[in-house]
Amino acid sequence: MSNRRPVIGIAYADSSVRDNEMRIRTYVSRKYFHAVQMAGGLPILLPAPARPGELFTQTDLQSFIDRYLGMIDGLLLPGGEDVHPRYQGEDPATALDLVNPFRDEFELGLAKTAYSQHKIPVLGICRGCQVIAIALGGKVHQDLSGIAQIQHSQKSPRWAVSHQIKLEGPSKLANIVKQANNELFTNSFHHQAIKEVPPGFSCVARTGDGVIEAIECDNDRFYTGVQWHPEETFSGDLPSRQLFTGLIEAAARHAVGTRFN
Repeated sequence: MSNRRPVIGIAYADSSVRDNEMRIRTYVSRKYFHAVQMAGGLPILLPAPARPGELFTQTDLQSFIDRYLGMIDGLLLPGGEDVHPRYQGEDPATALDLVNPFRDEFELGLAKTAYSQHKIPVLGICRGCQVIAIALGGKVHQDLSGIAQIQHSQKSPRWAVSHQIKLEGPSKLANIVKQANNELFTNSFHHQAIKEVPPGFSCVARTGDGVIEAIECDNDRFYTGVQWHPEETFSGDLPSRQLFTGLIEAAARHAVGTRFN
């Protein structure tokens, strides 16, 4: 890797609820950008523009997305609230949790445009994994309560691993984390998960009850979504660090290729 740190854009947006001072705050957990920094990247935060119909049109939103993606070498889509099911052609189920209209359209646009046009490396974490699936033609379970047979929203601390996943077949993810027997322990904080993998992607990890825990694109690009939170376990867990290193190394290769094209 060159001495130039690849620039990793991290999507973030206004909270969907007001705090106790009746303010809507813009946020992202610092653990995301700390993990990017420690893995060798240069993180920048990408705030969502005002929602279309308020100050900007749909065309303006796409202009924001294209400009952002042209500034960065890799993209990180973080965790957070549920994606509104209307983006996968469904009405809200009774178990649907908090949704965030400030984020949905922006992040879905980022995921789709990064894949189809800018072709930059992408890592989606938890909600970000689900954003990838929905943006590119897949679907998620709105709630796992009738499907899950193990705990998917752990009661232990966020930095502690909770359940075991099995990496499936040869995959870029398996090559990155390099675990014996392709078995990996992860943390878990979700009540939704992918039910239909988007075209051009494969499921590359599942839990013991069959829930999809990771997807990646079938070509040789780094475009990966994981259902767990490696930013929370980064300091004490080697596979978590390897995953962020994989993003940074892919972004560095993309940056070099961009400069020479």
